[in-house]
Amino acid sequence: MSKQLILITAPFNCSYCKKAEKELPTLCENKGWELIEIENKPGDESFPVETYPTMMVRVNDKMVDTITGYPGKDKIETKLNSY
Repeated sequence: MSKQLILITAPFNCSYCKKAEKELPTLCENKGWELIEIENKPGDESFPVETYPTMMVRVNDKMVDTITGYPGKDKIETKLNSY
């Protein structure tokens, strides 16, 4: 099974993004998830994101969930465990 967490971060200094960037790599590694980090560049509309960070959950090449904002490591872990 292929499991990916796509983390889309802000093009500016965002404290929630920094916290997610610090906490998620270890969490994903421990849970067997691939973490893909993408910084949303100004003017790049390929990811229509309004809240930072935004995380997209992809299981077997299918988007199954989107998490807006950073609710904290424990809530993300609970969410990942549900797949």
